[in-house]
Amino acid sequence: MQGIALLDDQEFDHSPLDEVEKELAALDAAEGEAVRRQREEAARAEQERLANLRKTLAIVEENRLDAVDRAEKAARDLTDALKEVRARSADGTQLLRALGVHPAVQLDTYESEFRLSLRLAAAIKPLVGLGRRFGQITFPEARSPYDKPWRAEEEALATPDISRALEGPAA
Repeated sequence: MQGIALLDDQEFDHSPLDEVEKELAALDAAEGEAVRRQREEAARAEQERLANLRKTLAIVEENRLDAVDRAEKAARDLTDALKEVRARSADGTQLLRALGVHPAVQLDTYESEFRLSLRLAAAIKPLVGLGRRFGQITFPEARSPYDKPWRAEEEALATPDISRALEGPAA
């Protein structure tokens, strides 16, 4: 239309086009503002997500350190208990031999340590499932006959010698 008016040497009213151009400019500005708001909202949501992850990480780390404390205490308590088992096994072996029970090997320190090491491995083995390693610790085969209650098994092994010693020599 404007081209025809120019060729015909006529006046052309630009006001309708100006209004359309203003409307297009407003639409363009609105679209830009909408995109800016979307980006701003996405950035805010991402910051909130990261803040929540940081809070979760702090909680997870505190729980992990609590578990480390419990594991250390359990390991140190286990060490103390195993030292006591070793000492009481040595005492028991000496007493059995003094009471004439020979060969008193079931309570022997070496035998006791060997059995308890296998019992300990069987108790910890579920930690690694079918694997054989936990860090520097290598476990024996997947199934173990030592994965039974420790006290009952140790008592069953020692009872024959202990009973003989408690009964005294045959008359």
